[in-house]
Amino acid sequence: MKGEVTFDLVMGDDMPFVEGCYRLDDGIWHVFIFRKSDGTEEARVRKDVVWDSDVTGMHVIVAHDEELNKSLVLQTLSKILDVTEWSEVRGPDSMQLR
Repeated sequence: MKGEVTFDLVMGDDMPFVEGCYRLDDGIWHVFIFRKSDGTEEARVRKDVVWDSDVTGMHVIVAHDEELNKSLVLQTLSKILDVTEWSEVRGPDSMQLR
């Protein structure tokens, strides 16, 4: 399956926080938020998150010592959503969608 992704921030090599949107075959934009653990939390994935606006998506916490970058985000989204190819596009701002 192919998907489209947009990042709200200019991506660096190791970020504390990443937010953006993805779209699959359903044509609906979904929001993703990735952040590093504060060192006391375990890494985890919350799928099917629903924000106040009724937009859905996911919230991912990665280990505090893991490099959070575009590659990690795309690999994680691919695994969770069974996407084999991503196209980076200009899409909506996730903060406005939420």
